[in-house]
Amino acid sequence: MPSLSESVRDLQVALNAAINLEKEFKEDDEFINDIKTVLKIAKIGFTDAAGGALHRLDETQPSINAVKQLVECIPDALSFKNEENQLPIQSAVWHSDAVKYVPILAKVGSKHQVGGRGMRGGLL
Repeated sequence: MPSLSESVRDLQVALNAAINLEKEFKEDDEFINDIKTVLKIAKIGFTDAAGGALHRLDETQPSINAVKQLVECIPDALSFKNEENQLPIQSAVWHSDAVKYVPILAKVGSKHQVGGRGMRGGLL
């Protein structure tokens, strides 16, 4: 099985090809729409995977910088609810090993109005 890095590089090649060939295939609406659909599905998958990872911070203990990079690149992950209908910041509050991530989750969550305006990134 290829590593994550190898899989991402393969996807980058395909994405670059789609970008470079967009003008050549501009008359092929089916191709363009199919690629857009694949990208939309991939974005949902990235968001779900990142959101799930944010709910497991107490177990995985990545660096705060890594979490910051993740939520800044995939901010929709901050709105991913777990089976208890909790946002990642709410999961972090309930696990003492994950409390250290609350400030970055709140800061980026507030910027993206997670939980609604004035909800401190979903904390309230």
